Amino acid sequence: MPNEVIIKLNSVGSFYVGKTSLIRRYTENTFSEDYLPTLGVDITVKRGIIINGSTLPVRLVLMDTAGEERFGSLRKTYFEGSLGCIAVYDISKSDTFGDLDYWIDEYRKIAGDKAVITIIGNKIDLADRRKVTEEEGKKYARSQGTSFYECSAKWGSKIIPKVFIELVRNCLGQLN
Repeated sequence: MPNEVIIKLNSVGSFYVGKTSLIRRYTENTFSEDYLPTLGVDITVKRGIIINGSTLPVRLVLMDTAGEERFGSLRKTYFEGSLGCIAVYDISKSDTFGDLDYWIDEYRKIAGDKAVITIIGNKIDLADRRKVTEEEGKKYARSQGTSFYECSAKWGSKIIPKVFIELVRNCLGQLN
């Protein structure tokens, strides 16, 4: 594709928060209860992002990074050159929300302060077990200067494509 722009995005967050599920829901519109933990990094490519009704010559490279600490040194390699990321937590597990400071700090150290971050509270299908309120998520996102969404990768809410399209749009803005 002529003049194709490559945008590299990462996912960060504790293990089992649904990073892989969100990426698969966006790229393949699929969901599985049986994902295995990501070992290191899983790379997915999506082309032809539609923004404002036009297909842009964008190759979106999604780096689904492992949430386990033993892969920390490997993650840093994949953060280099990244323009943005989704920082994901599970609304039913407050410790994954508390871990966001670590994940965002680690990402920003490598990718830089200009990298675009979107915070996602995942698994709203588990609302009956909610431990982190939507307002807590919004407040935290404001304190970090990031956008915020809640969704369910399982349900495949319409917000998931919107999250990635907004992230791509903001990353394109960083290139100009």
